[in-house]
Amino acid sequence: MNKQYFISLLAVALIMALPQLGFGQSASVIEVNKALLGSDTPADIVAEDGEVVQDERPPPKNAWQKYTRFLDGQLEKLGHLDLYGVTAQLPKGYFSVKWDYTQLKAGRRYNSNHVLGPAVAPIPLSLLNPADEGWFLDTGLTGSGGGHVFQASYGITNTFNWYFELPYQFMHTRFDPKVIDKDGNLWGGSEEAARVQGRNKLRTLLPMVGRPVVGLKYDADWILADINTGFSWNPWRTERLSTALTARVFFPTGRVADPDNSLMYATGPELDTGVGGWILGFTNGWDLRIFKYKFWIDIIASSEFTASYGFKQKRRYPTVIEPDDPNADSKRGFTKPKIPGSLEFPDLTKDNKEFGTTVKGTFDYTPGWSLSWTGQLNVQIALLGLGFGYGILHSQEPEIQGDYRFIMMARSLELLGQNTIQAIQLGATLSLLPLYVPVNFDFQWRKMVDGYNAIVFDDYWNIIVKVFICPRPCPCRHLRPQNSPLHFHHPRRTVPWPLRSFINAQSNIRRSCIRGFFNPKNRKRVP
Repeated sequence: MNKQYFISLLAVALIMALPQLGFGQSASVIEVNKALLGSDTPADIVAEDGEVVQDERPPPKNAWQKYTRFLDGQLEKLGHLDLYGVTAQLPKGYFSVKWDYTQLKAGRRYNSNHVLGPAVAPIPLSLLNPADEGWFLDTGLTGSGGGHVFQASYGITNTFNWYFELPYQFMHTRFDPKVIDKDGNLWGGSEEAARVQGRNKLRTLLPMVGRPVVGLKYDADWILADINTGFSWNPWRTERLSTALTARVFFPTGRVADPDNSLMYATGPELDTGVGGWILGFTNGWDLRIFKYKFWIDIIASSEFTASYGFKQKRRYPTVIEPDDPNADSKRGFTKPKIPGSLEFPDLTKDNKEFGTTVKGTFDYTPGWSLSWTGQLNVQIALLGLGFGYGILHSQEPEIQGDYRFIMMARSLELLGQNTIQAIQLGATLSLLPLYVPVNFDFQWRKMVDGYNAIVFDDYWNIIVKVFICPRPCPCRHLRPQNSPLHFHHPRRTVPWPLRSFINAQSNIRRSCIRGFFNPKNRKRVP
């Protein structure tokens, strides 16, 4: 390979390593050649007006050479688009496929005072036996999980994209109950003794307060979450500042946990994988290019604000077993408490003299608003991108319209209320474009630093693999400038963007379509 051509190719690849899209950093191939070689274009294709210039490289003979020459032309085109930051869009005709794998663990929770503690607040054993005053049942709820997200995106225009996202989740949750005191000291002074006592108390306490005995574990793999799709638009972009808007809709394809085995109501370890209803959302992103040094360093500050609203839906109450039910022993559900009721453990049966009815059927559930903001600082150094981010997420308390006893019980558990999360994020991006492989690898790590009524996610990281598919090459090898009197459309198919060229059947130009169109000096001049 010609040395100058190799240097030019490497320079093009360097400017294409943008973390968000894997494409350019606002410099054209001509500019890169000028910076590296001291000329506007490589010496073998420079010509004065009227001269006939031929590319000294031999025409491609095999599929690999055709592929690399085609990709060279694509990279040359992308260098002119100045794509950067979170607001960048796929160019028209381009297609991308992304796989996002996430993994995390959970076992702690921020309470309403921003204090870190167990995922479920310990239950005082004095409810069961006054002699156990000062001792608590820690349910020991822990879990691990993650997800696979498959996303397809398409550039309708240079500034308007469409995407479709198919998410799956997996989860493994456990209850490991043990008895502790208010300072966290173990019953009997050992883990084993505290766990044995914890399981015994769990089996005894829950039926006494009218609760079903919870399952100790839940495992699920490849559970469909809420499918979503939307459009993104980059209406305004300059060399230093850019903005974009994204609108999306979430379909109710995810699964709502069985109310008789739901962590939401402390009846089991199962979690929702979807909201259960329709959601509309939008995102407004901004990019500010702080500093750029030639084609090797690019520093960009980004901001994204997202808002979504979940609409009203119907959800089912947990099962409530009547005291006079002859099959009560064979059923699992809420029963009449054997000790005086409270907000946490109310009597949901018809024996409740204040209400006189049994909680059953469905209730109205409205998730409402969820707001988030993320700020990022991304530094692009040649092929490697590094980033730091800070984000905050706030979700309102869902609105519930139903039986007052059930609503108070759900709220008292502090698992169904407004919550706030604050987290930091570190990330890195690597592009394989220099190897003629249009693939990006991203790694992101997050850590929650504060919260309000929120489960804490630890060991929270994800890997993203994104593949870019360029528009197909021109079906013919003959090009003539658009102002030629002999130009005409291809009789069977139009030339896809970004070629924007016409076909001249009498032309002898043997060029890659993209190189021939985007650099007129590469074409043989036609008299």
